[in-house]
Amino acid sequence: GVVYVGNKQEKEKIIMKNNTGSDLYKEFIQSLGWDVDLATHLGFLGGLDNSEALATGSCAPYYANPTTEVVFHVVTNMPTKENDSQQIHKKRHVGNDFVHIIWSEHDRDYRPWTIVSQFNNVHIVIYPMKDPFFRVQIFTKPDVALFGPLLDGMIVDKRSLGPLVRLTAINANKAVRYAQQGYKKPYPTRRDLLNEICERFKKQTNNEEFIRPLFFDQIGKLAVLSQSKDEPTPQDAQESSGTQSD
Repeated sequence: GVVYVGNKQEKEKIIMKNNTGSDLYKEFIQSLGWDVDLATHLGFLGGLDNSEALATGSCAPYYANPTTEVVFHVVTNMPTKENDSQQIHKKRHVGNDFVHIIWSEHDRDYRPWTIVSQFNNVHIVIYPMKDPFFRVQIFTKPDVALFGPLLDGMIVDKRSLGPLVRLTAINANKAVRYAQQGYKKPYPTRRDLLNEICERFKKQTNNEEFIRPLFFDQIGKLAVLSQSKDEPTPQDAQESSGTQSD
């Protein structure tokens, strides 16, 4: 989850109504990944709405590499409903995230209890300093193991900020998930799912029955195709007949 906190913004209700931020904040959002159109995106959606309603906005920052897919729930990207003081459609996603990335332009340090939730195990808070530097503050619940690469109190430059925050958020999310009872890592989970597919759809057969569709049926199709090519067409027959009459 990504949350923008403006100066003097104290309450969750006010923060959740934010639908934009400073130019520096917008640059930071762009550095987390690349914007994807939620209506057409075929990759991981992180639970965001991709129906015609697009209740959670039309786009979101997305990042992927060969082993990981990440979608960021950005509060300012989601439409604000003036008649909803709680902004439930935003809180439903951000409030259930293990990791919060907080961009704070307040004149005091962020208070990690500002957004009330049983989740929010990690807060990565970013404070703009004199350009191009940013101060990072990290809050964690007691049962979260150490992660990195960013640590509490670090000063980071603008060029490195987005990639380092993204990697820290991924590692923080892993640290929280690994600590959960019954959690399985991705590769063992994938193996178990493949085994489940094999058990569900397997069919008892002998070698001949197994091989025939793979080889002999294909050979038969090729023989039929070859024979059809060798047979003369009506045009060929006519040309042949004309040649003989000449």
